[in-house]
Amino acid sequence: MNETVLKIAIAAFMHDIGKFAEDALNVSLEYLNGNADLYQPFNKIERRYTHRHAVFTAAFIEQFEKILPQKLNRVNWGLDDPFINLAAGHHKPETPLQWIIAVADRLSSGWDRRDFDENYNYALPFQHYRRTRLLPLFEKLLQEDGHMPEGSDDYLFCYFLREISPQNIFPGLKAKVIPSDDEEAGREYQRLFQEFVLAMGNLLHKEEDIELWFEHLESLVMIYSSMIPGARAGRVVPDVSLYDHLKISAAFAIALFLYHRSVQDMTPEAIQSYEPKKFLVINGNFYGIQSFISAESGASEKNRAKILRGRSFAVSLMSELAADMLCREIGIPSISVVLNAAGKFTLIGPNTLKAKEAVRKIEERVNSWLIKIAFGENAVGFSYVEAAPRDFVSGQFIQFWNSLAEMAERKKYHKIDLDRYGGVVPGYLELFHNDLKHPLCPLCGKRASDPTVEGSPLIGEDESACMTCRDHIFLGENLVKKSRVAITTINADLKGERLLAPIFDFYQVAFVDGGMKEMARTGSLLKYWDISIDEGGKVVKDVTARFINDYVPVCRAEDLKDERLLGGRKSEKRKEELIDQLKEGMPKTLAHIANKALIQDEENGSFSGIEALGVFKADVDQLGMLFSRGLSSTRLTLARLATLSRQVNWFFSLYLPHLLKTDTRFMDTYTVFAGGDDLFLIGPWNRTIDLAVILHGAFSDYVCGNRRIHFSAGISLKKPNTPLAKLAEAAESAVALSKGAGRNRITLFGETAEWPEFLKIREIGNLLGKWLENGLINNAMAYRLNQFIEMVEREKAILNAGKVSLEDMECLKWYALFHYAAERNVGKDERGEEREKILQEFYKTAEWLKDHGGKMRMALWEILYNRRKEA
Repeated sequence: MNETVLKIAIAAFMHDIGKFAEDALNVSLEYLNGNADLYQPFNKIERRYTHRHAVFTAAFIEQFEKILPQKLNRVNWGLDDPFINLAAGHHKPETPLQWIIAVADRLSSGWDRRDFDENYNYALPFQHYRRTRLLPLFEKLLQEDGHMPEGSDDYLFCYFLREISPQNIFPGLKAKVIPSDDEEAGREYQRLFQEFVLAMGNLLHKEEDIELWFEHLESLVMIYSSMIPGARAGRVVPDVSLYDHLKISAAFAIALFLYHRSVQDMTPEAIQSYEPKKFLVINGNFYGIQSFISAESGASEKNRAKILRGRSFAVSLMSELAADMLCREIGIPSISVVLNAAGKFTLIGPNTLKAKEAVRKIEERVNSWLIKIAFGENAVGFSYVEAAPRDFVSGQFIQFWNSLAEMAERKKYHKIDLDRYGGVVPGYLELFHNDLKHPLCPLCGKRASDPTVEGSPLIGEDESACMTCRDHIFLGENLVKKSRVAITTINADLKGERLLAPIFDFYQVAFVDGGMKEMARTGSLLKYWDISIDEGGKVVKDVTARFINDYVPVCRAEDLKDERLLGGRKSEKRKEELIDQLKEGMPKTLAHIANKALIQDEENGSFSGIEALGVFKADVDQLGMLFSRGLSSTRLTLARLATLSRQVNWFFSLYLPHLLKTDTRFMDTYTVFAGGDDLFLIGPWNRTIDLAVILHGAFSDYVCGNRRIHFSAGISLKKPNTPLAKLAEAAESAVALSKGAGRNRITLFGETAEWPEFLKIREIGNLLGKWLENGLINNAMAYRLNQFIEMVEREKAILNAGKVSLEDMECLKWYALFHYAAERNVGKDERGEEREKILQEFYKTAEWLKDHGGKMRMALWEILYNRRKEA
C-alpha cells in the first residue's frame, strides 16, 4: 500500500487520541505552553488557546514513540509532513495534508465550514468535561421532533467508562455511572488509559507489517475508546464514541487524499471545498445467507452440526473478505470500511476512475467464484453513489443516505449478470467422478464430490464430499478448538490443514498459534484475528478482535455423565451411535441437543418431556427506519450511524454468544447465525423458550427501555433429524407471523402474542405447572383445558360474525362445562373450605381463557410437552 495513504490513515485515526490521554499523561506546563501556538487555535474574544487535546495528541506520540512503529516518525516515510504534525495539527492546519485531516475531522462530526468555525473550533469547553460520559443513542431514537434532546440533561442513561465487554456494553443510570467529582472522573480516565498503553505495547507486527499492525491498533482503540465520548465540549450531545469518530475521520481523510491527488489539486482552498463529488460510497451485500447456511444436506449426524457452523462462519468470512479485496484493489486500508455486519458492508473510497473500475472488477471476480460454488444461489452485490462533502453535513446526510439505500435495493434485482451466467451451467456434468463412493456430494446435494476429499478422516462416514463442504466441516470443527485465524495469500507456507478451495481463489484460511511474524514480514499474512471472548468477558488485545465466532455447544466432562443424552425413545443401536458421537471437546450433534430438553426424575431416574429442538429466529423491527428516521435530520451523521450500527450488532455478536457460553441454562444452544440485527438459534425446545424471555428483557435494558425499539421472534419445535432447510423455513415462517401481526411479538406453537401478553401468559403457565405438580389439578383437567381453548376460540369467531347457527351453539356451553370439569378434577384430595378456596383460585383460569383465547396454548402446551412420559 502507498506509504503516504497509510501515514494519513494512521494520523487521522490518532488525531483525537489526546482526548483519551489528557488526564493520564504527565505533560509539563512548559511543553503545553511551548506547543500551544503550533497546534491550538486562539480565541481572540476570550484571549486564550482552545482545544488543548491537540497538544496532548502530540505529547502522546512523543512520549510513546517506542511502542509505535519506527517508520511513523521517520522523515522519509510518506510525503511531506512529520507524522506528529499530521496527527496533532487538525485544529490549526497549515499544510495540504494537515488540511485533509482537518476537513475529515469536520465531516466525521457533520459540520459544515461555517458552523465548525463559529460553534466548535472556538467553542467554550465544558466545565466538567471529565465527567461527561457517552450517551446512548437508543434512549432517544424515534422521538418526535419536538421531543428531541437538546443536551445531556435530557438523558437518564449513559455508558460506563470502561473497555468493552459483554457486560460493559449495557448502559446504566447516570446517577450510578457518573462520578460525583472531577478527581474520581479523572482517575477513571487514567486507569483506562494506562491499560490501553500497556496493551498497545504488546500489539503484534509493529515492525514486520505496519498495515497489519494498524488493523490491530484499530481493534485495540475500539476496545478501549468505544465508551469514550468523541466530543465533550460546546453544544454537542456526546452520543458518538471516540472510536467511531476516529474511524470515520480516517476513512474520509484517505478518500480526500486520493481524490485530490487524482485531480492534481492539493491546495488548501480545493481541499476545503464542500461542493465537488470527492467520495465514492460503496455498498456490498451478500445475498442468500439463509439458503447458503441451511442448504439441503444428507450429511451424517456427526457432520451436520459442524457443517452448519462452518457455513455460518464462511458467510462472515466472505463478507469481510469481499470488502477487504475491494479495499486492496482501490489501494485503501480496511479502516475505510465504516459499516460491516450481517453480510452487509459500506466503505468510503475516493471518487476516481480507479475506484469505479475496482468495484466492477471485484464484483465480477467475487461472483465468478460464487457461481462456481453456488450456481447462482448466492451473490455479492456492489453498488455505489458519488458524494460531495456537503452530503455528510448534518441536515443533509439523511437525503444522501436514503439515496444510497435505494441504490442498494435496486441492485437486488440484477445482482447476477444473466447474459454471462444465465442458462445451463457449462461443464457441470464433466465435474463428476463416477468411481467415487458418492459422485454427488452428499453434504450439499449440488456440487460434485472431489477425489482429493474421498476417504478423508475429516469427512468420516460420509466418505465423499466436494471441496467446499469439506472446507465448511474443517471450519466448523476448528472453531470450537482454536481462537486464532490467519488469513493469508493462497501460496503462504502454512503448516497443518487449511482450505482446499481458497475464498475467491485469493484468501487462504488456517487456524494457527504463535505470532506469525515471519509471514507478516514477507507479506503473506493478510489478516490475523482472534475470535474468542473468555468466560470473564475479556477480549484479546494483541491482535485484531473479530466478533464473528458464534457460540457452539461442545461436549463437556459433565455431559458424559448426563443420562438425558441417551434418554427418550431410542433403540439400542441408536443409543450406541449417540455414545460414539460423545467426545469431550467436540461439537454436540442436534440429536444430543434435542435430548437435553428431557427432564429426569431425581427419585426414579425416569424421563419426561419430548426430544425436540427449539428453532428460534428473531430480528429487530424496522431497523431501516431506526437508521434513517430514528434521529432527527439535523442530528443524523455518518459517525452516529456507525455508532448505532455497531451497538445494535454487539448485542447479537458480543452479548449473546457470551450469554450462551456462561449461562448453564443455555449452554446447549447452537448459534446458526447472530449478528447485525438478527439471530437464528437452535437449542432444546424448552430452554429456547426461556432464552427468548431472557433476550427480550436484556434487549429492553440494552435500549434503555425505549418502547419504540423492539424485536419480533418466532419459535418452532422440530425433531433433530429435520433437514436444515426445513428448520430454517419453520423459523422464518414463525417470525413472519409475528411481523405480520404488527411486530413486537413472539410466535410459539402457532400462536402469536405481543411480548407483554406473552410474559403474562408464561406466568399463568408457571402457576398451572405448580398446580399440576402439587396435585391441585390432575392431568385430565389439564388436557380438558385444551378443549376449552378450542371452544373459546370458536365462540369468539361466532360472536364476531354476529350470527349463530344451531350446530355451532355447542361451543357456547364452554363456561358451564368448565365449572363442571373443575368440580370433578380440581382439589379432589381436599375437603370443605380448603377445597372451595382451591376452586375459587382455579376459576381464574376461565378469565384467562376469555382474555387470551388460543394464546393460552403457549402456556398449556409447554406444560403438557414437559410432562409427557416416555413410553
